[in-house]
Amino acid sequence: MGRGLQRTLSTPSSLAVSVDFATSNGTATAGSDYTSTSGTLNFAPNVTSQTITVSIANDTIFENSETFNVTLSNAVNSNIVDALGIGTIKDDGTGAGGVDNDTPTISVTSPTVTEGTDAHAIFTVSLSHTSTTPVSFNLALADGLAVGDGTDYGTGGAGNLQVSTDGGATWANAASATIPAGSSSVLVRTPIVNDALDEADEDFTLTATRTAGTTTNASAVGTGTIVDNDPTPSLVINDVTVNEGAGTMTFTMTLSAPSGQAVSVNYATLNGAATAGSDYTT
Repeated sequence: MGRGLQRTLSTPSSLAVSVDFATSNGTATAGSDYTSTSGTLNFAPNVTSQTITVSIANDTIFENSETFNVTLSNAVNSNIVDALGIGTIKDDGTGAGGVDNDTPTISVTSPTVTEGTDAHAIFTVSLSHTSTTPVSFNLALADGLAVGDGTDYGTGGAGNLQVSTDGGATWANAASATIPAGSSSVLVRTPIVNDALDEADEDFTLTATRTAGTTTNASAVGTGTIVDNDPTPSLVINDVTVNEGAGTMTFTMTLSAPSGQAVSVNYATLNGAATAGSDYTT
């Protein structure tokens, strides 16, 4: 892709005019952002305008706006009034000649973990494009069906959230994180509690909210799902013996273990040697 810079004479001249030009770095770098060029512009008599075309590199790294310079020197048959032309390369979908937009989007994965098997739920907070500047964000957990602070996930203190910038080799307690320039992701984890309750799948969320850097979105949310590992409790009813004069008999239904879910069971009386209506009420 080329960007054209126009060089103009203030008035037509009856003489041939020439001027040397050369590019130089501003915040853009020759070789990676644009192609360095230099030469001589020649204006024939009565010609007032010439152009310099500079090739622009189209990469996938978000670099925001960058600039390079075109400097004029050694004019013949003319005086240089403005020797510096500045070329600005846009990387956010704006600017003439294209709609390329490398502005990164922040996202958070949605892990599924098994209670008792996975010690942590590990989320990946990512950028869709790497950036030449860091992107920072706050981190926040929120209950869904799962309850935090050490009930189903997390802790009531240190270790509730941990961040790794080295692929999980090391972890540090944190409530915020930064994706460094040139990197695309960090890992965030929270502990999973292995209780003894039979429960349905439970969920909770991790929200990453941008505090510094440039992204297309201000925040992103991932949902963690906890799959239970506890067996369904069994249900038994006891046998009861009373004197006929007691008036009533009370049976007790018992679960083999507490449950994290509501449990219900139907019941009905049935004749044995006793007869409903004459020996007991159905």
